[in-house]
This record gives sequence, structure tokens and C-alpha cells, in this order.
Amino acid sequence: MSIFSRVVIAGVILLVLLNLGLVARFYHGQSQALQHNESMAQQQLNLRPVDNLEVIPVVDLAENGEGFKVEGGSSLLVKTDNDYVLFDVGYNKKMEDEPPLLYNMKKMGIALSDVDALAISHNHADHVGGLCYRDNLIELTRGPVDLMGKKAFTPVPMKCETANTITVERPALIGEEIGTTGPLAVQMFIPGQTVEQALLVNLRDKGLVIISGCGHPQIPDMVKTAQKITGIPVYAVVGGTHLYYTNCNSGLGGKIFGSSTLYCRSLERQEVVDVIDEIKGLGVKKVFVSTHDSDQPTLEIFAEKFGTEFETLKVGNRIRIQ
Repeated sequence: MSIFSRVVIAGVILLVLLNLGLVARFYHGQSQALQHNESMAQQQLNLRPVDNLEVIPVVDLAENGEGFKVEGGSSLLVKTDNDYVLFDVGYNKKMEDEPPLLYNMKKMGIALSDVDALAISHNHADHVGGLCYRDNLIELTRGPVDLMGKKAFTPVPMKCETANTITVERPALIGEEIGTTGPLAVQMFIPGQTVEQALLVNLRDKGLVIISGCGHPQIPDMVKTAQKITGIPVYAVVGGTHLYYTNCNSGLGGKIFGSSTLYCRSLERQEVVDVIDEIKGLGVKKVFVSTHDSDQPTLEIFAEKFGTEFETLKVGNRIRIQ
């Protein structure tokens, strides 16, 4: 047998072993994630009702036509009667001194000093300020930003130079009226296991509102878990759903590193329809969906299923949920 043939055979064997390893890790990780999430669902969280809930998209791919900066990241301001939380800090892919986050906040007349606390949904570049995620850092911009020791609630241990980071290990209050699901696990095919938290608000006489960063643990499962944790039916879902069947708006990197399907397979249209039907079947009345990880055809399915109770998140809009 020639040396070339031996190299080819060795390469094929190595490729087969690599694939077997990835598949075995994927299914084992899914089992671990299920057990972890079941454990989270056994926890209890008491959320007092609020009369007012406003969600303000600060970073996203769509804006309301008033000249805001857009990018393939996510950041939401969540405001209740007594709490004001910045949820995720965008991507700053261009590494600007004044990234979309700070530019858009200034344009809307919102200062960081107005915010009570920060929360990070999960440690991906488009939610923590860029490639700093590799060092478990949160960066709002290239330069220093004084967060005055505000609390920053993270689902994994992270650092932020001028904030007091607190690792969330279970469902908990992060303010007087805003809670977190705690870290919910999902098995990604390439990166492995990831944990993501969502924020929770109890809107008086309506029900629970879930604010999602990306929705990697899958929105139906997040809805079920949130209902078990709080004992409150979910009324609305706001934010990322990580749901698409054509092109992932976050690009090839988002498809590869953000996929929780075997071999990063894209969903079929009917699978997307089934997920949205399940969300509606769980009693969710309103959905406000981010474009940063959902394609336009999926947004159209949401619009078809939810009608006037569906809205696309756009930077600059102030969404009063009622």
C-alpha cells in the first residue's frame, strides 16, 4: 500500500472518529441539559405584580427609521415600576469608541446612570460587547465606562471593570420586581453546552412576561420552565427566539456557533411553524420578536399566527406591554 493511500485511510478514520465524538458529546450534553433544566424548574420564585412594564430595544438589526445605529447584536432596557435593567450590551463588531449601545442610548436621552443594574443573557459575543467573551468579560465600548459599581447579573462567572458582577445560579430576584429564570442549559453542536438566563416580570392582571436574549434553550421550554418557577401563566414573550429556516441573520458564524441541532442543521419551515404553534398553545398572548436571530419568513409566520399581538422589535421604539 502506498504512503498516499495510508494517509488517506488515516484521514478517513480520524474524520469518522471526530464525527462520532461530536455526535456522542451532543447527545450526552442534551441529556445533561435536560437534567439541569429540570432542576431549575424545581425552584420557586415569588414575583410581585407590577402595573407598568416598558421594554426599549437599544441594539438590534432593525430600527424605527430615525437614524439609530444597528448591528447583529442585542440589548434591551427593561423598566418596571421600580426597576430599570440593561439586559445585554450588544456586539460592537466595529470596535467603535461610541458603539451602537452608547450612541443609541444617548440619542434616546437615556444615561447609564439612569440604569439600576445590568444582566447578561449568555456569554456570546453579540450580547457581551464582542470578542471579550473569550475572556469572560463584559465590555460596553473600547474605552473605559464607569458603571459606578452597579450590579451585573451573569449566568456564568464574568468580569466587568467597573461593575460588581454576580453569578446567577438559580431563579432569583435581580431587583424589586424583575426576576431571572436562572441559567437554563442548551447543548450546542460545535461550542458544547451553553447556559442562558431570561428575565421575568409579573404584569398585574395579565401574567408573566419573559424577556429573552437569544432563546437558545428554545422558547417553548423557557415558557414551561418560567411557569413552573413562578406558578404564573406566561402572557408575553419579548426578545430573541433563535428561530429561522432560511438565512440566519447573525451570519454563518451565528449558524455554526449558535446552533443546537445535529450538525448545525437548519430547521424546516414546518418545524418553525410547529414551534410557534406550541408557543401559542402554551397560552402566550403577545410576542415581540428580535430580528437579530430570526429571519423575515419566520417573522411573517409569527405575524400570521399572532396577528396584531405580534410586533418586530426596532431600536428606538418604546414598547409598553399591557
